[in-house]
Amino acid sequence: MMREKAISAKHDVKTETLLWRAVIARAIEDWLSKPLRPKHEAEQYLFTNSLGLSLVCQSAEIDVMELRTRLNKVRGRTLCDLLPVAE
Repeated sequence: MMREKAISAKHDVKTETLLWRAVIARAIEDWLSKPLRPKHEAEQYLFTNSLGLSLVCQSAEIDVMELRTRLNKVRGRTLCDLLPVAE
């Protein structure tokens, strides 16, 4: 019984981490490919210091400064420009 709870707890943490990573991925996707207003909102969310993004990154087990460093490398490009890089 105790082992089942431990396995279940590990699974829940992993699922929660993946969920928060999906939230960040969606914000990045919006930032790279959406019309101007959603793109601007996503950029504000990703690049403005806020407790919200810090908590999301912490829950996703992602360092917020490392995320921003990497995002700055692709700033000014579109999602279509970056697809060949991802392959």
